[in-house]
Amino acid sequence: MTTKSNYIIVKNKEIPINIKNYRNAKTVKIYFKGNVLNITKPTRLSLKNLSKIIKENENDIYTKYEKILSSEIQTIKQWKTGEKFYYKGIEFTIKREYENTKKLGIKIDETNQVMKIILPQDIQEEEVKPNVDILIKKLLKNNTEAIISEKLPYWSKVTGLEYNSVKVRDATTRYGSCMPSKKNLYFSSRLVMLPEKAVDSIIVHELCHMVHKEHNKEFYELAEKYMPDYNQIDNWLSKNGKMIMF
Repeated sequence: MTTKSNYIIVKNKEIPINIKNYRNAKTVKIYFKGNVLNITKPTRLSLKNLSKIIKENENDIYTKYEKILSSEIQTIKQWKTGEKFYYKGIEFTIKREYENTKKLGIKIDETNQVMKIILPQDIQEEEVKPNVDILIKKLLKNNTEAIISEKLPYWSKVTGLEYNSVKVRDATTRYGSCMPSKKNLYFSSRLVMLPEKAVDSIIVHELCHMVHKEHNKEFYELAEKYMPDYNQIDNWLSKNGKMIMF
């Protein structure tokens, strides 16, 4: 394994890489976000030792990267007409429309299940993806915040589990997370892409972590107490998590 700028070379394949250091991290985590290999590591771990860990996982990294590239489900959106995008658990078709405007825009037509991307007529192709990425992420964050602000108080009342603060941030590897000691909740801004029932289960999931930190028997029993079909929805999320990737 050798490195080159923001890439690593594994079996002659250049793989985009993003390394983050965390002072309190105890282990190294290696995962893909889109086609980018993400690595989180303790600050004290040297790049030399990290290279050894990557080398040990080289075959697995290569296999996963090849699978991503050859996947029938294209998760890396170019925002071209005909591509698919999930919103509220429904598959929408992307349609580009070029207009006499200087601003990019997005219109969601829920009736016809179409996501219209409004582009200036003179925009260069290489400018489309990065600018639309920004707009889409902002739209998802705003709409997810609206959903959470409505649903979280309801489920907090139902479960009797209180929280102090809640934040929505762009994340694709976790639907949500919880800091029980401070009663802080964090949710992915991509939740609006999921069916409503799935969003409910994720909220219940994080609230239950206020009582049980681990995913043990007691945790699942508590989740099912408030949502009897919790396990069924959880299994669905495990199989369909790709829908929030782009």
